Amino acid sequence: MNGIGSDPQSPSTTEDVPSTPGWVEQSVEELFSTLRQGPSLTRLRNAYLDCLAATRAPEDIDAAHDRCRQALLKALHEQEQVPAAALASLEQKLEALEAAISDRV
Repeated sequence: MNGIGSDPQSPSTTEDVPSTPGWVEQSVEELFSTLRQGPSLTRLRNAYLDCLAATRAPEDIDAAHDRCRQALLKALHEQEQVPAAALASLEQKLEALEAAISDRV
């Protein structure tokens, strides 16, 4: 009998992949809830979370967070036409979240 455990080509359900802590995902979800919802917004939120999760030492974590945030804000502006005032407010909130992440690393 061939089970999943006997096939080395089968993916593991316990694979280690970069992820953000649950509190980060919840915070990002709350921040995004103020924006007009849509499938592309979900994709952008997930891309931002993936970017944060992929940030690892010894890389400068603050610079990496800046890149993640700037890419998100640019996409929100270009793809979702989020108004400048809403982007400025979101940027401040994201910076505070990223600072909290850095404090816990």
